[in-house]
Amino acid sequence: MPRARRPLLLLATTLAAALLAPLTAGAQETSRVEHDWYGWQNLLGLGGAYTLTAIGLKVDSGSAPLLVAGLSTYAFSGPIIHLAHGNGVEAGASLGFNLGLPLGAGLIGALLVCAPENCGGKGSLGLFAGAGFGILAGMLAANVIDVAFLSVEKIERPSPAATTSLTPEATRYRPLFQTGWQF
Repeated sequence: MPRARRPLLLLATTLAAALLAPLTAGAQETSRVEHDWYGWQNLLGLGGAYTLTAIGLKVDSGSAPLLVAGLSTYAFSGPIIHLAHGNGVEAGASLGFNLGLPLGAGLIGALLVCAPENCGGKGSLGLFAGAGFGILAGMLAANVIDVAFLSVEKIERPSPAATTSLTPEATRYRPLFQTGWQF
């Protein structure tokens, strides 16, 4: 190979490597999925719900509106927050957990307390205590499931290599080949 063509070949190879590098990077990773937790918003809604319910239980007269507001906030704050994030399936699951788990656990609690002693003849205190404990346990379980597992939003973001081929950015891939220069 003549010496006159060597710089031209070196320039063409370098130019080809520079232009093809972003394409190979995009082939390695086109997009990435990030998980964004928004459970703190659900915790704020639940804090308001429990505060309204506690105030409604503490007030002697006229507490029915506070209790209704507190229990409604408990049941619907999570699903509304999920819908605001565009997660309809999670909103339905949250509403199902918020209503189903306390009712089911309350029924199981009442049956567990009353089944061995036959509460029908001895009064209903055991029935209400078992149901109340079950309802509280079901509400706590629904809250944990909603905040810990359902309150995650999946966001797809393009990889830095796939955004543009002309801007240098840090990418998450190992290069197929590398060149280096010394001066």
